[in-house]
Amino acid sequence: MCGIVGYVGQKTALPILLDGLKRLEYRGYDSAGFALFSGSNFLIKRNAGPVEGLADISEDLGKTEHLGIAHTRWATHGAPTEINAHPHRAGEIVLVHNGIIENYSQIKERLMKHGAQFSSQTDTEVFAQLIEHHRKLLTNKTPKENPESIILAALKTSMSEVEGHYAILLMSQTVPGKIFGIQNGAPLVVSKLKDGCLIASDIQAIIPYHNEVCFLPQGEIFIIDSGDIHCKNMHFEKIDWSADKVEKDGFESFMLKEVFQQPLVVADSLSGRLPIDSKAPFIWDHQKSHEVLWKNAKRLYLIACGTSFHAAMTAKYFFERWAKIDCQVDIASEFRYRDPIFEPGTVVGVISQSGETADTLAALRLANAAGVSTFSICNVKNSTISRESGFQYPTKAGPEIGVASTKAFTSQLTILCALALDIGRLRGINQSGENSDLSFHALARLPHDLDRILKQSEIFINMGATLKDQRIILFVGRGTMYPIALEGALKFKELTYLPSEGFAAGELKHGPIAYIDKDVSIVVLAPKDEWYAKTISNLEEIRARGGHIIAIGTEGDTETSKVANEFIGLPEAAWGTQPILSVIPLQLLAYGCAKALGRNIDKPRNLAKSVTVE
Repeated sequence: MCGIVGYVGQKTALPILLDGLKRLEYRGYDSAGFALFSGSNFLIKRNAGPVEGLADISEDLGKTEHLGIAHTRWATHGAPTEINAHPHRAGEIVLVHNGIIENYSQIKERLMKHGAQFSSQTDTEVFAQLIEHHRKLLTNKTPKENPESIILAALKTSMSEVEGHYAILLMSQTVPGKIFGIQNGAPLVVSKLKDGCLIASDIQAIIPYHNEVCFLPQGEIFIIDSGDIHCKNMHFEKIDWSADKVEKDGFESFMLKEVFQQPLVVADSLSGRLPIDSKAPFIWDHQKSHEVLWKNAKRLYLIACGTSFHAAMTAKYFFERWAKIDCQVDIASEFRYRDPIFEPGTVVGVISQSGETADTLAALRLANAAGVSTFSICNVKNSTISRESGFQYPTKAGPEIGVASTKAFTSQLTILCALALDIGRLRGINQSGENSDLSFHALARLPHDLDRILKQSEIFINMGATLKDQRIILFVGRGTMYPIALEGALKFKELTYLPSEGFAAGELKHGPIAYIDKDVSIVVLAPKDEWYAKTISNLEEIRARGGHIIAIGTEGDTETSKVANEFIGLPEAAWGTQPILSVIPLQLLAYGCAKALGRNIDKPRNLAKSVTVE
């Protein structure tokens, strides 16, 4: 979602601000802008379009200014136009903002009665006007008061009136040399450099400059100047990501690089966690706390959004089969609209790539407030979700720059598979006949099997290119292949913008079969599992109606290859690792189709990497 960068120090601010915005482009945005404190006034530039365009119109600017704030916006309130882009100015202040102000319309109506005039459709300008309104009132009331104290009081009063989750940075003409800010549910991270201070909404903008950062605490007003960060409850920590980890390494896109990183990512996620055999415990951080968490668990809620939701759906099969625990899966944005039953023994697990997903974070906070045990599976160790969950099972995917998630998804599935196997052992579940033993050994060889599949990458990419003229692409599967079918359809939606839908194969006859004709391609996930015979029946139904079938099955499966128009054979695998292997061809099919259509693969339109609004 939106990106924030701010700098105050000895160096020229604008190059640092623009560099930070470029490093946050992966989050998704549609406009960009900056404000520099220049003399006694502000120099503001905004652009409806990419950061590169903003840089082009600013070539002759920012040569002497050492203080500034910048922003990339993903439109929520108001169209993606220059007038709606950040920063927004109100009187003597200028402001950038992430998040959503839920009661902005009521505040706007009240401010207009006091004479405020608005130039944009954004909730951000409302926030700026509100702060300026209180600044003026306080200045008139106490004209001899220190201007810094007045800004702090105006911020505090405005916070009490605003509803929503947000982060802001603000500069004031009355207080030169300083940036004011609030983190109230949308993340901000700050670092103290040798030549000043740098703040951003994501560590990606900071890592090239320094690896020691502080994630600012929620609900506190802070001040940054060239020498220090003034805030209560600060804790600095070192980040082990380096700037070179976010380069393409010779691949034509970040997404393709991340697809090919999956064998290593899975190996890293399992490193140090696999026991010597299937009867021994897996090795987790804080082992005793892990055992306490699961020993008496009776019900599990898994909550997530988007791709992470598909990981949760897949894990439901793992937990119910191996751990024999009642597992409910919810979309995070809907979980809070229910009245979830939190009985004794309830555990709530949230899954997020970024660790900042607003809906998932809200669901986590609901569970924490109810006093139930919580855990997170997250790719960003120091994210808000990781910090606020009771227990953490971190994935080790490293930075994922492509907006369409790939390696984060496979690492989530890997951890969930290992976790379900371990909980079954911990709870003393008799797993004979449930092939948990096979799945345990399959986890150990999973990186090798993934590497074998990736050696066929050109076949999958070229096959995907042939789908660019299809009217619709359907994805079907049974059991654990059903959520993988949903993920395949989501990748097509995200990357190609073509109509694509995922279905449980058994539901074809209940409506979706009406789609099928000669202009429709159907990707069928058909591994040789316990539902194989039923899936073959689905293939026959599709073929009888003229649909173009791409079957993804098991190597050497001659029966499926005869029925399908095209057949992709994957290494034979245990039940628990089949979903992880099966998603790789789907990622590459979508990639190939998107490439043939000329899409922006790393930054699909209208999408954001980290969805920090609800």
